Amino acid sequence: MKSSRREFINAATGAGLSALFLTMGDNETPRNSAQASPVAPDPNDPNDPNAITDPDHEIGKPYVGWREGELDLNFISTGVGENMFYIFPDGTTMLLDAGDWTIYRDGNHTPAVPNDSRRPGEWIARYISRAKPGIETIDYVMASHFHSDHTGEKDAGLRMKGLDGDADYMISGISHVGEFYRFDTAFDRGYPTYDQPTTWAPEERENLVKYWEYAEKTQDLKREEFIVGALDQIKMKRDPDKYDFHIRNLSRNGVVWGGEGKGNVDYFALNPENKSQTNENTRSISLVMNYGAFRFYTGGDASGALKDAEGRDADFEGAIGRACGPVDVCKANHHSFRDAMRKSFINAVQARAYVVCVWTMAHLQESTAAAMCDDTATGYQGPRLMCPTQVHSNNAEMLKDKPWRGRLVERGGHVVVKAYDGGARYKIYYLTHDDESMKVELVFGPFESKSGTDRA
Repeated sequence: MKSSRREFINAATGAGLSALFLTMGDNETPRNSAQASPVAPDPNDPNDPNAITDPDHEIGKPYVGWREGELDLNFISTGVGENMFYIFPDGTTMLLDAGDWTIYRDGNHTPAVPNDSRRPGEWIARYISRAKPGIETIDYVMASHFHSDHTGEKDAGLRMKGLDGDADYMISGISHVGEFYRFDTAFDRGYPTYDQPTTWAPEERENLVKYWEYAEKTQDLKREEFIVGALDQIKMKRDPDKYDFHIRNLSRNGVVWGGEGKGNVDYFALNPENKSQTNENTRSISLVMNYGAFRFYTGGDASGALKDAEGRDADFEGAIGRACGPVDVCKANHHSFRDAMRKSFINAVQARAYVVCVWTMAHLQESTAAAMCDDTATGYQGPRLMCPTQVHSNNAEMLKDKPWRGRLVERGGHVVVKAYDGGARYKIYYLTHDDESMKVELVFGPFESKSGTDRA
């Protein structure tokens, strides 16, 4: 008897995936995450600009969720990769990255949360079902670049090889979420030619492309080329004219938007030596999201050094920051690892809050934290808040007595940024990642959004 795809998956996993949504609301057994002893921000200091606030009495209750007219930016904590789910003001949805890979579980890596009984793609799908109940299709899916902690590993998950008529690819990360939701439109850094800036890419690219091709044939997935500099290529699909909401595409494959009325700059083309470089991170997609006065930047693992015509450092990451301009919230490039978050980038985006997607103790660095919190003459003025999804207990000594520690949230969890009142204000939530209750543990804000002149 010929096996169907669903029967094959159920047999291979030992559990019926089709039963997933029947139990989606069930809480899993909590597992405590490794964290440094939280000391800051101080909830009892009314003069602290990052004081924990709760005027609506939300702490301790399930998160209220998205509502019409709000922009919800969900940073989903799994302890494994970088995973973001966005809900635009009209209800349009977007999955940006979904990581899964076989991390060697030594003491330097954060634990899987809420536990390791499921692969990260399934935990992400379960989270989405609570963040936006009732949907069957996610409007946009994007892979910022082809690394396992953003797209899924070619050797981690369930391989479809052997099932008649099916594609030979690993169900992992993005493709695993695709077992529970259909995707309408997909973007990655390489489509359509996959030869820029060179044909080189990690093996994860081929695995993801095989999944895209499968979904095109069986689920009507549409792929689009990500156009650097485009405004509203990614837009609201439900009611595109109802809200003042826009997305500007900033960079891809080392090409950076030059600004309104100016040409884009290809940083790989500045020096012939650049094209011998195989740092996938420099090829990441980046964009800036605008909702009224609220602005948000995300750029995958944008980092690394490219040379100019004279062989000097071309300040590639700083160029992305300058193309973006000031924002309210910034998703840290490359998890704020030591090769990212240059001062030139930080001083360009001037964020009020930085969200850091963490899966190792190395993702909280003294140098990058100090740079993000620098309000001296070498930085920029204003309060700061650093929001990692986890803080590893092995970082306790490194954190000791640091002047920026009072700006660091040391309790891990899902981070949700909610912009509302037409984008005029926003809050930052921490939801427990020890179970699936969506319980609010911390609330920061409301903060007033910036109203900069360059909002597109």
